[in-house]
Amino acid sequence: MMNDTSVSQSQMSLVVAAEVKDKKAEDAGKQADLENDHEGSMKRANKKGSSAESKQPKMADESSATESYRYDVVLWLFGMLFFSLLVSLMFGIGSIRGWDADSAYNHNMSNSSMERFLPEPFTPEPGVYKRSDKEASSRWYYWKLKPEDVTAGTKLFVWFSYCLHNLSVWLVLYLQHKQKSFPDVNGKYEKKYSNTPDKYNIILFGLNVFFHLLHLLNTHTTYDGTAADTSEASSQSSVIVALIIMLFIEFKDRGVVFGYPSPYQLRKYQDSVWMSPVYILRKYHGYFIYWAAIFTFWYHPMENTFGHAFGFAHTWFFMLQGSLTFTNLHLNKYWRFTLEVWVTIHSGVVAVQTVPNIMGKELWPMFVFGFAMAIILTQLYGLPFWKNIPSWTRAIPVAVYAIIVVTSYSFIRDVQGRPFTRLQEIIRIPGIYYLILLIGWLIIVAIAKLQRISAARSISSSKESINKQESKEGAPSPPPRWKEVLVLLGTVTTYAVSVFLSWIFEYIDLKVNLIVLTMIYCFSFTLISAVFGSFLLKMVIPLQRARPSSS
Repeated sequence: MMNDTSVSQSQMSLVVAAEVKDKKAEDAGKQADLENDHEGSMKRANKKGSSAESKQPKMADESSATESYRYDVVLWLFGMLFFSLLVSLMFGIGSIRGWDADSAYNHNMSNSSMERFLPEPFTPEPGVYKRSDKEASSRWYYWKLKPEDVTAGTKLFVWFSYCLHNLSVWLVLYLQHKQKSFPDVNGKYEKKYSNTPDKYNIILFGLNVFFHLLHLLNTHTTYDGTAADTSEASSQSSVIVALIIMLFIEFKDRGVVFGYPSPYQLRKYQDSVWMSPVYILRKYHGYFIYWAAIFTFWYHPMENTFGHAFGFAHTWFFMLQGSLTFTNLHLNKYWRFTLEVWVTIHSGVVAVQTVPNIMGKELWPMFVFGFAMAIILTQLYGLPFWKNIPSWTRAIPVAVYAIIVVTSYSFIRDVQGRPFTRLQEIIRIPGIYYLILLIGWLIIVAIAKLQRISAARSISSSKESINKQESKEGAPSPPPRWKEVLVLLGTVTTYAVSVFLSWIFEYIDLKVNLIVLTMIYCFSFTLISAVFGSFLLKMVIPLQRARPSSS
């Protein structure tokens, strides 16, 4: 997940230390930094002249024989094999236990469901906690224990597992990130991307496998996920924000609409503060996306339904991608495209499974065509083949999408049997996508502007102190332990606020529409991720690889 992005030195005015670097070294290295911003960076770096290389610390030597073999692909294949076995266990054990709770609408037709769960509150139940208003069913999560079956043990198991899972992968990810961001004692950097997973990749993979097996054990012992205490809208919103962060990550390669603005068109804005959200989230996105995937993962029990299986596939894909950090497969455009568009399949399956096929009530068209609109407008054009064919061909997917949508909605009727009246629903999901994208962009730009103002005012004193430090150390060094502890505490506090927000809204039974609640969570999580990347992580991991001081 850590797409280690290099940026121009002007952009690095966000960091006070970069403001006072030797101007001559900045100018010499600037073009190299800009060209080193996507997955082809390592190949282009080998073609640079020796004069440019002299400005940068040398990379650690790599075995060409090792690099020729795709061990990252092998790890990915093991990941896919593991998940296939896990899904088999989900359905196999669930079937043996007689579980058949595929939908709340079938509650009264399943003895096991009536024994395990409360019916969904389709009809308001005045005076009953969380079931008293007409919107209660939209906020009610069906797959959780009855209140009388909940104990301290059922809560402790899942919350301890969730916290341990999240903190452990964050720690390993940070250690790997730090190792890649600073030179060793010989002034050499490790190679950024490789065909060979390092020890941190293996540890991350092992941790994620272990916690998936632990969650399966949790489901068949204490059962409940964190759904017993937190809001379903928060689980959905965390994934939405993770997907929106991917829009930032891919922005420099595919723009926002139909591949525009193109990388060539963006070059003149590369030093602008308006590009800071892209640089920051490309560098630090992994921590938030890991949190979003793990938070959602522990929300749901491993029930033997297709909706749960497709959902766990998505969170596993995110965690597998997070286990492949700094490998070349992590950069693969087709794999990253799959991570983005899987939600279209998952949401469609869930909507078909959980909502009755009654005229005017089906939800699958809104989800499938809504997420597909984001694919057609934005996500599709990051695939490499678009760069090798004429730009007019981008109209073809739009035309195909329009024909399918119009034809489908001639059969998809409202409750009165009228065609086309529901056509407007397909803009709801992309509307949320692009609105949150805009809000997140503006928040990070505002923070970046404030940081630039602060840096400009303190540059003299900062220059003096940094020069003294460099004269002692001679080369960039990792952050001191006290600063790492401070960032750790800040990180835990920041994301604890996210979880607390979900818990308090669920506890007080906030009676608002599901879409409104989702927007509240999306805005809150976007703000938190912006602050996290703009302040906390930059204290310990530089936005670009630091250079040794010039002699």
